[in-house]
Amino acid sequence: MTAEQKRIRLARYRRVRGRATRWLLDQMNPDGSIGDVSEGYFFYRGPWTFTLVGETEAASRLCGWIRQHMLQPDGRIGGPHRKLNDAWAYRDSALIVGAQMAGQYDLSHGLMPALLRWQDPASGAFANDRREDGSKSDDQSVPYTAGGGFACLATGNLEAARSVASFLRRIYDAQDELPDRFYYDWSRARQEPNREFHPGQAFWFVVENRVARLQRWTVGGIAAGFLCRLYLADPDPDYLELACRYQDFSMAATDGQFNYDPVCKSGWGSSLLYLIIGDPRYEAWTYRMGDWFARQQHPDGYWPPTDGPSTRGRLIHNALEFTMHVDTIISGLSSRPLST
Repeated sequence: MTAEQKRIRLARYRRVRGRATRWLLDQMNPDGSIGDVSEGYFFYRGPWTFTLVGETEAASRLCGWIRQHMLQPDGRIGGPHRKLNDAWAYRDSALIVGAQMAGQYDLSHGLMPALLRWQDPASGAFANDRREDGSKSDDQSVPYTAGGGFACLATGNLEAARSVASFLRRIYDAQDELPDRFYYDWSRARQEPNREFHPGQAFWFVVENRVARLQRWTVGGIAAGFLCRLYLADPDPDYLELACRYQDFSMAATDGQFNYDPVCKSGWGSSLLYLIIGDPRYEAWTYRMGDWFARQQHPDGYWPPTDGPSTRGRLIHNALEFTMHVDTIISGLSSRPLST
């Protein structure tokens, strides 16, 4: 690919980002909320995305609404708008990253004590879900733990972030069916990957790289993305080596992964690896991911989900995440000269 071809594609990605940002701003309500908040806590990534694309006013307004309507006296995010117990710590982690970027420190540093209580001291992983009685679920996964790691990095909790990296190494080393399968869910009680589950629940436990179906294709990209960010703060070459392994697992999967939304995070890892080491393999994959985002985007600026209903909340959820990924792709590809 020539330098001019690269410039053309980057310009296309910037248009994708611009359309998505405009659509998201159109979903903002006068009170600072976004979309129909009766659908639940689907907007947790809002401050992160809005700050990343320069819409600090929207980020601040949304933080203000969250502070008024969801911040509890004991320092947690809760209340009637928090309808789901799944991905409990992960959702808060994304809010913490965005609030830190927006300078809303009561919603970043202030939420960290509650978040850190979800980290397992034995493995370094973060619990996936909140049970009805308020306790943590036994299972802990690669994506949700990496999410917690981003929040630890953003707020300067470097030891907790290193513990996340230790978990990512531990669960990777426990795999015995690579490159075909990655059992990405971890039992806190047994301190080992969960390999036994109902076949109908496979999505939540294993990625089978050769099988073209809806799967958690996010595993490799988000782990690599976190490890790259940690490497930038704490340049241990082991983090970079492990990031390459996770990203390579993602890139080795069937092309059928591009039929499903969870492929979105693969560009997270590749763009940051290209930024750091300049490997042309990761550059090529990042352009491929950028093309995917451009191809999947609706002309109005949102991304219709590849599975499930297109509720307004689901569309906003997708657009907040995908806009963040597109911006990261642009940044990674722009970090080096556009040579041939």
